[in-house]
Amino acid sequence: MSVPRSGFVLKGLLVAALSVSLAACADAAKTPAGGESAGGAINPDAILRVALPSPIRTFDPALVASYGENGYLALTYDRLTMLDKNDNLIPGLATKWEFSADGSSLTLTLREGVSFNDGTPFNAAAVKANIERSKTFEKSTLKSAFADITDVTAVDDTHVRFTLRAGGGVQLLSTFTTNAGMMISPKAIADPSYDLANNPGNATTGPYVVTKFTPNEGFKMTKAPRTYWDPAAGRLGGVEVTFIQDGTTRVRGVQTGQLDLSTANSPADIVTVQKLADQGQFHIAKTRYRNILGVYLRANQGDLAKPEVRQAIAYAIDPNAVKALFSGYCTPTQQIYPDSTPWAIPNYKYPYAHNVDKAKELVSQAGGAKVTVTFPAGSNVEQSANVVQAALSAAGIQASLNPVPTSENEPRFIKGDFELMVANSFSPKVDPAETFNTYFSPSGTYKLSVEPQAAQLAKDATAAASPTLSQDKRAPMYQDITKTIMEQAWFIPICNMTQTAVAGPKVVGYDNIPWMSIGITDLRYVAMVR
Repeated sequence: MSVPRSGFVLKGLLVAALSVSLAACADAAKTPAGGESAGGAINPDAILRVALPSPIRTFDPALVASYGENGYLALTYDRLTMLDKNDNLIPGLATKWEFSADGSSLTLTLREGVSFNDGTPFNAAAVKANIERSKTFEKSTLKSAFADITDVTAVDDTHVRFTLRAGGGVQLLSTFTTNAGMMISPKAIADPSYDLANNPGNATTGPYVVTKFTPNEGFKMTKAPRTYWDPAAGRLGGVEVTFIQDGTTRVRGVQTGQLDLSTANSPADIVTVQKLADQGQFHIAKTRYRNILGVYLRANQGDLAKPEVRQAIAYAIDPNAVKALFSGYCTPTQQIYPDSTPWAIPNYKYPYAHNVDKAKELVSQAGGAKVTVTFPAGSNVEQSANVVQAALSAAGIQASLNPVPTSENEPRFIKGDFELMVANSFSPKVDPAETFNTYFSPSGTYKLSVEPQAAQLAKDATAAASPTLSQDKRAPMYQDITKTIMEQAWFIPICNMTQTAVAGPKVVGYDNIPWMSIGITDLRYVAMVR
């Protein structure tokens, strides 16, 4: 079978390939940098063909509405700070950072010798132009991300200072790892006719530039025209990304050689790729999600306004029943942060260990309960939603299912259309201040905490977010906040899913992909051998 190189026609060809039989190849390589273990030297002209499930609608960082789009933009836009594959904060376009002693400002030291691909120098003036655009651009989705920045000063070419709202801004270093920290050429910002959304072209400093973009279908990139500042990244001749929702189709694409790289995260697909990898079909690298599959609750809607009902829901759900759906690839969790982080509660005892009798008792105390369980239809959490609905019914709660398109579940939950949602997109941020602002503050995106206790929680979170405090002092404060959130059952964590990178025999760096733990991919370190 010939290998198509035309990009977006790949989707139809992959569907036709579902009946192709298995064939063996070399065992998985584990060295992401050199490529010797994969059989040769790096091929700087190789085109990496990738299929991923989530589409992208824009290449303008200030218009991004979903964090899932960040991985695509990271191929062409550099950020001020970045994360490594273990979610550690590392330098990007900023090499150093320091808060003032009184917490009133944050100063970044910028990387020298970097220019945008259009030749414009990257400097403090460029950072100032980007932040001010994000704060003032009419359609910007980043205004709230920079609400703590009251002024931006270009101290000199390599130093930029952010004046901060009193007691705020500690989360900015985490925020800068996302689209909020992506830098656009000031030349493009100053040109109102520049179409950043559809073709940012050379208005970026990243390792690749966009050459073709079809929203909701895919895009193509080629190596940037300038020498990239990070020799470990940008080692391909180009990247072609096609959006294919069906995981089985994506896996077969790698198996048949029509694709070089994809991901698998549904229970059936993970089991399948493990078997195929054991047979030498391709390489795989598993990553446990930082994201949490759980239940979002609107604590001010219907029967969920009763604490007893929320507690009953928490008691009714058995994480091990959901784990079984994923063939063990969804690790039960009972708090927000992974144990490896300083924000996790040591030796935490979750107050609502599975207990159907206790759930029934609370439902009776509440005088009965009725809820609707919303979930994204056709997604890898659909079966989990069914398990949740059955568990609630067993506890005496009238629970009905409400499947909605995957593109609607979260936006409509945020809008307030749904009282309860099962999803796997709860993503604890690098800094807990950003996590709280995103999910649990009264003005947060999901507005989960809307009870009277939320006001006190917001005060506690404000105190914990002071830039003047050390991590050692902030950690126990956020651990107490987490305890309150769990006790109030504003969010019910169930388990951390597993994401698996599936790579062809010539791909290296497939086990060094930042953001895999939140279900998206930064492919900057992926390369191919000859």
